[in-house]
Amino acid sequence: MERYKIITLVDITRTNCPRNEPDPIRVGQQANFNSVLQAIGLRSNMTWDKDPEMRTGRLPDNIDGKANHWVWEFVVERDFVFLKETDPVGLLVDDLHGVPIIINLNNNTDISPAAIQTKGNNINTWVKLTSQFNLD
Repeated sequence: MERYKIITLVDITRTNCPRNEPDPIRVGQQANFNSVLQAIGLRSNMTWDKDPEMRTGRLPDNIDGKANHWVWEFVVERDFVFLKETDPVGLLVDDLHGVPIIINLNNNTDISPAAIQTKGNNINTWVKLTSQFNLD
C-alpha cells in the first residue's frame, strides 16, 4: 500500500460535528474534510492513522511562504491508483483541483476562488507520495 501526504492551506480539520452543530467554523472544517475524502474516494478507499494536523509557519518541501497549513497522511488500498503517465499523484491532483470549499475558517491566507487549487498560479494544495516530501 502506498502512503500519500496532502499539505493544504485549506482548513481541513476533522471535527466530527453533526450538521446541526451551532458553531459554523466547526461545520465548515468538517465539510472541507468530507470534500477531500470524497475526492480521494473517487478512485480508492483510504485509511489513516491521524487526522489532519494544523501547523503554523514555514511551509514544508520547498513550498514558498509561511501560513497556517494542514498536513494529512493517508493510505490507499491499491498501489499506483493515482498514477497518470509518470506522475504517481497525477490523477489525484486532477480529482482535487476545483473541489469547492468553505473559506474563512482557521486559514490565514486568501483563498480565491473558494476551491482546492492543485494546478496553476494559485495553488493551495500539494499532494505527493510521502517519500517525496521533506517535512523537516
